[in-house]
Amino acid sequence: MRLTDIAFQNLRRRKMRSTLLVLSVIIGVASIIFLFTTTQAMKEDVANKLDQFGSNILILPDTGQALTFGGITVEAPTQVKALDMSLIPLMKTIKNKETLATIAPKLLVDTTIKGQTVLLLGVDFLQELHLKKWWTVNGLTKDQIPSANEVILGSDVARSLSLSINQTITIKGQDFRVAGVIQPTGSADNDQAVFIDLAVLQKLANRPNAISLIEAAAFCYSCPIDEVTKQLTAILPGTQVTALRSTLESRNDTLNKFNLFARSVSIILFLASSLVITLTMKSSVEERTREIGILRSIGFRKRHIIQIVLTEAGLLSILGGLLGYLLGMGAAVNFGSVLVKSQVAIPWQSNLLLYALGASLLIGLVASLYPAWKAARLDPTESLRYI
Repeated sequence: MRLTDIAFQNLRRRKMRSTLLVLSVIIGVASIIFLFTTTQAMKEDVANKLDQFGSNILILPDTGQALTFGGITVEAPTQVKALDMSLIPLMKTIKNKETLATIAPKLLVDTTIKGQTVLLLGVDFLQELHLKKWWTVNGLTKDQIPSANEVILGSDVARSLSLSINQTITIKGQDFRVAGVIQPTGSADNDQAVFIDLAVLQKLANRPNAISLIEAAAFCYSCPIDEVTKQLTAILPGTQVTALRSTLESRNDTLNKFNLFARSVSIILFLASSLVITLTMKSSVEERTREIGILRSIGFRKRHIIQIVLTEAGLLSILGGLLGYLLGMGAAVNFGSVLVKSQVAIPWQSNLLLYALGASLLIGLVASLYPAWKAARLDPTESLRYI
């Protein structure tokens, strides 16, 4: 009789104990699979949302005098050759163009209004409002985009010029309606600026197609932002492409916390499953003292006893790993995104089956080593006293 046949017979005779061991593996593997897949979905969802809230790439002219914009040093538009709107289509030709969620060009122009020097920011309102989702703009309804003859005022500008919603402001001899006022943001470059349609400001300043800088938000969950930066640098001549490190560090810190949480819980589940298997196999060995004694007395060696015990554990672990994968993956696909309130759908990941089987087999064999070693060390003479 082969050793595997003996192992199968032992499993059939002890169905309850075998079922409990399989259940412990199923619970461990299913929990780890569910946790891993849902955590990945949460990470991608959080990364995408963080990437949307503000720019993480800044494109500036390569030379010129410097000024401060949003805490970032940028080129002064009066001192340097301006960028050109032709750069926008070029940006959409890079290899990872699908990661560029928002491209917001800007033209910076100083002007005088009511005797005060004011910064005019020419923007594409659709892209700008998509980029600055944290803004609260009084006077604008959700998804409302100002027209070409309307402006948005920063809170400080509105107060210093004594302007409010629906009033008229004259800029370079042309009247505009105040469509909205941004609530204080804490950024002087937002609170002290007048936001106006980019094409209109280019015309008023007699600088057709000119822009001072480009802010971009890139989805970089699956693509390193440094790679996007390199691709943009290669295709945009005369520019300086910079990844904003503060945004990236905040994003990476959040994702690292997700990774730490998932790994910590997985280790706990791994240890819990190993403990259950160890106790189950130890109890099984103790119940089979007489059987092991008979096997040893008729010529079975220590390695044969170890092989029988490990075969039993391995078979049950593989079965538990397969069922655990199906349960965990099925739960994640059907309920994972809803449970963690993620907008990222969880696909069926067949590649995790190999990891599930490998991990469950490793758990089973490692946890059964001590019981197998203990069974092999049983003295045949002492074991036969139980007959």
